[in-house]
Amino acid sequence: MKKTILTIILSTLSVSILVTPALAATTVSFSPASVKVAPGQGFNVAITVNPQGVSNYVEKVVLNYPADTLEVKSFSLGNTWMAMTQSGYDLVDNANGVLVKTAGYPSGISSSVVFGTVSFYAKKAGSGTITIGNNSLAFEVNSQSALSGSPMSFIITAPAVTTPKPTIPTQVVPSQPTTPVQPTEQPVSRPIAKMPQTSFMASIVGALTLGTGNVWLGILVGLIILAIVAYVIYTLIQRKRKNLGKIK
Repeated sequence: MKKTILTIILSTLSVSILVTPALAATTVSFSPASVKVAPGQGFNVAITVNPQGVSNYVEKVVLNYPADTLEVKSFSLGNTWMAMTQSGYDLVDNANGVLVKTAGYPSGISSSVVFGTVSFYAKKAGSGTITIGNNSLAFEVNSQSALSGSPMSFIITAPAVTTPKPTIPTQVVPSQPTTPVQPTEQPVSRPIAKMPQTSFMASIVGALTLGTGNVWLGILVGLIILAIVAYVIYTLIQRKRKNLGKIK
């Protein structure tokens, strides 16, 4: 029943358009106004229409986008809007980059209302704009007007490729042949022959006994030596006395 009502409204508006001059009053805006994504990512764009005080009942929104970088995945209408799926009013053409969506608002709108949301997919790196097509229309009670609005820009950036730093191979320095260390000849210390130690008395005894070791012979020799020493001393004393007497 609702589709029938919308069809009647659209037909009535189409007839009235033929006899009424067009007024460019309704504008379209995108949110966000620009976007930056990476290849393989998706993003959503909300479409808002603003009749600027003029009552609108049906909106036909046509979007043009670069098909080599973007692809439409889905479209969802805003609350209260009723979609019109007739040929020429509903289309998704990813080969040529065209989206056409048409819907009616039963009570009419005269201020900003979200028309719907488009989900895009970033196919590859690049940049461009999403624009309002020339066939976009706003249907009023007795006339129609072309929709206008600023394009939306997008940038699809490829992730930076990190080039690994070349690994410098470690140069292995061949080890130098080790010269064998010749053992140092240590001087051989030879034992020093120890001289036999004899006591002083043993030497005297040996001299007195003339090397014979005879004790009695040693005594006799000793007495003779003592006698000689005593005689020498006595002679020296007598000579000293005579010299002293001559001096007197």
